[in-house]
Amino acid sequence: MTTKTDPRVLKTRNSLKRALVKLMREYKLQYITVQKITEEANITRGTFYLHYHDKEDFVQRAMQEIIDDFFAETIYMTNRGFKSHTKDDSAAELCRFSIARAFAYIENDSEVFDVLLNEQENNVFEQQIYNHLSEYMQQFKQTCQSEFVELEVPDELQISFIVSALLGVIKRWLHTGMMYTPRYMTASMKRILEFKQPKQVEFADFFDAAEVLD
Repeated sequence: MTTKTDPRVLKTRNSLKRALVKLMREYKLQYITVQKITEEANITRGTFYLHYHDKEDFVQRAMQEIIDDFFAETIYMTNRGFKSHTKDDSAAELCRFSIARAFAYIENDSEVFDVLLNEQENNVFEQQIYNHLSEYMQQFKQTCQSEFVELEVPDELQISFIVSALLGVIKRWLHTGMMYTPRYMTASMKRILEFKQPKQVEFADFFDAAEVLD
């Protein structure tokens, strides 16, 4: 049985995360203190330490929550609407990534993603997203193994090319003030990702560029 978190606790944690992101736009992470975070969030230090051991614990958990929420929204399981399933109709469902949901989600929380992807001198947040996408893509290949096209290029390089390109597009989109709508960005990525031979499955197929959200 899942236990729901007290709404007051969620409100406190969200306030602290927002404070952290705002401060990260102005300061390097090592110069942000618990005092600055609590003052920005209008929360006492005592309340902070009820939830976190120290600043490092808070930063790690805050970043993980942001990433978990992002993938909870964008990763889904499906056995429909895919061009090249395995021949066995009873095959396991496919794990896929919705680009439409990703752009919509990032637009809705653009300040957070802009700071974490574009404003920080380290790339820990970006690397964590990269690692998650890489793991999901390997899982995707395993599910589609019998239909997967072999390019005679190591999986690691294929994944690196695709994920780095996608993250680069997202970072640039944020950096330029999101001058294009999420729908336009999704349609553009669809055109790029579908430039391949028909009836083949490859890593690019992990990314679902459907424009209509459920």
